[in-house]
Amino acid sequence: MTLKTLATGSTGNCYILTSDTGKHLILDAGIPIAEIKKGLDFDIENVEGCIITHCHKDHLLSADKVSNFTPVWKPYLSEHKRQHTHLGSFDIQSFDVPHNGCECRAFLITVDDTKILYCTDAEYIPYSLKGQNINVMLIECNYMSDLVKDENTHREHVFKGHMELETTLGVIKDNIKHLRKVILCHMSMSGSLDRDKAMERIREEVPDYISVEWAKAGNVTDISEIPF
Repeated sequence: MTLKTLATGSTGNCYILTSDTGKHLILDAGIPIAEIKKGLDFDIENVEGCIITHCHKDHLLSADKVSNFTPVWKPYLSEHKRQHTHLGSFDIQSFDVPHNGCECRAFLITVDDTKILYCTDAEYIPYSLKGQNINVMLIECNYMSDLVKDENTHREHVFKGHMELETTLGVIKDNIKHLRKVILCHMSMSGSLDRDKAMERIREEVPDYISVEWAKAGNVTDISEIPF
């Protein structure tokens, strides 16, 4: 199983989760449709669905065009905070996360006996996930509070709409028992995050057997089950 990052950050977000059987799930569609199809290597017939976290353009841009070839799930449109669905071989639960007053959802995705948390554009996670036995996290690490400048015109949105390093670390530590891989996404590119210091901070707090890396456009990460 692999996770491919097509784009991450305020200019656009899109990831491709591919199962061991070659089926794809698109996580957000905030980039042009041509880039999504190229990222899929034009393997449209094996796409089983697409999930959208919220209505902002950097996550939603091509959702309507994606819906021309696969089901698109937008649980944030429902009044129900927690929902459950199947898109092909992918079992998916959604739950609400705070994003500066905008309805937003995080997801627990189960496929190939692996549970994956996808959480981005959230101030924090308002629920305990300890009983979920999460194996892989694709989770936002957007900023470090001491690096957000007072003159930043988006300061309030940063604090109320995105996940700070220590908040991200708290989620990781709370779910460490079954965790084996963490992929950090939606990092700030405006100087509000020092990636090296953030990575050092996280690696100080988690066991060496847990792989921690940054999502980067073009990267393909193997998230297959460890065979022992």
